[in-house]
Parts: sequence; C-alpha cells; structure tokens
Amino acid sequence: QYLSTFYDPQHLMTMAYIFDTNIFIRSKNEMPIDLWPTFWTRVAEMIAANKVFSNEAVKSEIEKGNDELTDWISHNATDGFFISNDAGVMMKYAEVLNWAQSCTHFRPEAIVEFAEVADAFLVATAAAKGYTLVTNETSDPLCRRRVKIPDACNALGVRCCGLNDVLRELGIKI
Repeated sequence: QYLSTFYDPQHLMTMAYIFDTNIFIRSKNEMPIDLWPTFWTRVAEMIAANKVFSNEAVKSEIEKGNDELTDWISHNATDGFFISNDAGVMMKYAEVLNWAQSCTHFRPEAIVEFAEVADAFLVATAAAKGYTLVTNETSDPLCRRRVKIPDACNALGVRCCGLNDVLRELGIKI
C-alpha cells in the first residue's frame, strides 16, 4: 500500500523530487550542456515548475567544479531550489546518522564521509519534505566502505529512484 501511492497519477501531479549531486554531474559528463540543450531545458523547466529541488550541500559540491554546470545551476536554480537545513531537516539528519551508526558493518570512515558530504543531508531533506530522492547510486546493504543513499532511504522509508524514473513519471520525453 505504501508504494502504490507513488504510482497514482493524481499523486504524481503533486510529487516533488530531490536530486543528488551525481545526477547533475553525470548528466553534465554524459550529456554535455552544449550538445544536449533539450535535456537541460527540460531539467530547467522541472526546476521552474517546483518539481525538482536539491539541498544546499549539493550547491556547495557543484560549485567546487567551477565549470559549465556551475554556470548552468547559477542561471537555472530558482529561489527555494536549494533547500536549507532547517529544523525539520536537521531532525531527520539526526535520524539518518543514528541509523548509520547503529549499522555495525559500516567502517567508521564510511559514516564520517556520509555525514560530511551531501548524502545524509539529501536523505534527511527527502524524509522531512516527503520528496523522492533521485540518485545514480544503487543499493548495496552489505557495503562496508560506503553508506549508500538507497539503503539509507530504505531505512527511513524514503522513496529513491533514478533520473529515467522521474522523466517517465512526469511524462517528459527528450
């Protein structure tokens, strides 16, 4: 019953997505902005329509690249696109970290990295706002060296999917 609501067409009209940094970076690398303008226009339209968001930690990661993606984001990110770590997000962030620390199979450095990069903030934001987290990562619950976003999402009851799922659900064809 929980998952069936995600595929109700009426529910999809109000559904919002939060993008991981790797969605932007991999898209930039595999579909360069100058060669795939239609794709990037559609992403900008999803942002403008308040269907797609990200976390302020992703902004910091993208800005480190100081490249065409940084420029694209600065021109296309609307006010409110990068969600701040408000009290609700930080409450979920604590839950995410408590879960990761309770999983005894993770190496200590894996938990530290998860807490410091955008990943834990993304899961927390998706949980706090009721958004679907979009990432290129795949689940690997036995991974010791890294806390994987899909596994953290699963633990917190957050829906996680890939970019093509978003495009299909929003009826976007390129």
